[in-house]
Amino acid sequence: MQTTYRPGHWYLIVIPGALVALPPDVPGDVVAGLWERLPEQKTLATVVDVLTTHAGGSFAALPSFVAAVAEGSDVRIALRGDVSAQVDDASGDTHELSGNDVTTWSERFIGGATRIEITVESADSDIALPVQGGVVRSAGASAELESSDAAPLGGALGPTPVVAAPPAPTTSNGPDAVAAAPIAAPLPVDAPERELESQIDAVLASEVRSDAGATDASADEPGSDAEEIPASETPTEALDLVEGAAEASAPVNEATLGATGETLASDDDFDQLWGATVHSVPGAPVPPAPLVAPAPLPVAGDHDGATISAAELRALRQQPPIANDAPTAVLPVTDAAAAGRIRVSTGQVVALDRTVIIGRRPRSTRASGANLPHLVAVESPQQDISRSHLEVRPEGDTVVVIDLHTTNGSTLLRPGADPMRLHPGEQTLVLSGDVVDLGDGVTVAFEDLP
Repeated sequence: MQTTYRPGHWYLIVIPGALVALPPDVPGDVVAGLWERLPEQKTLATVVDVLTTHAGGSFAALPSFVAAVAEGSDVRIALRGDVSAQVDDASGDTHELSGNDVTTWSERFIGGATRIEITVESADSDIALPVQGGVVRSAGASAELESSDAAPLGGALGPTPVVAAPPAPTTSNGPDAVAAAPIAAPLPVDAPERELESQIDAVLASEVRSDAGATDASADEPGSDAEEIPASETPTEALDLVEGAAEASAPVNEATLGATGETLASDDDFDQLWGATVHSVPGAPVPPAPLVAPAPLPVAGDHDGATISAAELRALRQQPPIANDAPTAVLPVTDAAAAGRIRVSTGQVVALDRTVIIGRRPRSTRASGANLPHLVAVESPQQDISRSHLEVRPEGDTVVVIDLHTTNGSTLLRPGADPMRLHPGEQTLVLSGDVVDLGDGVTVAFEDLP
């Protein structure tokens, strides 16, 4: 993709994915602010935020500008003042755009754009200079967009880097003997089960060694079968394997037990070994610990212990009702007018007793019902307002507004705060005294909100 500009007097900001043109009387700190914020927040909202902040929140004080931002293979462009733009799309159509005769700014979304050209003033010459990024003085600019560009208006992406695999470790038996380590073949899908079966067979086939040192030595070997036991596929077999390994790693030493005067000669004495303490010093007998009866298991089907019989239920029904001297609570009746109202600049006043949808030709997804929203139609000669533009929704004790993914957007004006662009599809809390600007001179004011 190639971006060129014609020398002039306007500031032209060029970054990958965006073009912004500002008149020469704009202060340098505004240009510097856009240059710093656009690379991280590459949206038209960023441009509008910087310009409205400089204008003190007044739309009438906004300077003329052109801003084009790429969204994949599409382009979103906004114009204000005596400026123009021409955008070609993939189907061969040409879109002529102008910023004249608009109250705020004109915003368009064009899908599959292939070329964009902006004109802000008359050029002194036809010289076209290439630019990849920076701030230049220009009378206009043009950019050829390619369908494969993931970030148009500033440069095409390079090839995807190929990450090389790390070299295989090598072994050496001498200065000239270097051999590559063998590459392990991929394991089949049932490899964990086969590995588990082989470990079980190895443990069952091994003999119980009477020498504890030999057992410890075998456990320290890296390739020992008892080193790691997977426990994911067959839990019962893995448990048996662990118990078998524990018995094999702890053989009975008759010499040690012989010092106490007792010798375990068979498996019948196994319970005696672990059931009592073998001690060679005589002493007072230790009384056995008292047996504690286990807690009764809950009856099946009565998990909470609150089940009663049919006879008990009949007895409860026959008992006289218990007098309750507590005072009865009286719930207040909610007044629909307490939810507040909206006042549209065209003269409509609507109570916020349900959802309200405002637009040129608003529609509701509900066909009938008590919650059918109010539909408020407003005029928009410049087509700045969408058919269904703004939704006002009472939410309990609060009221929220939602921009219905409009083309030109909506702006929240709050006394004492900077104008805020509504995010499409997201709820924004409004207060009494707030005003939402829909464009084309139409505003919505909120009054007597709870």
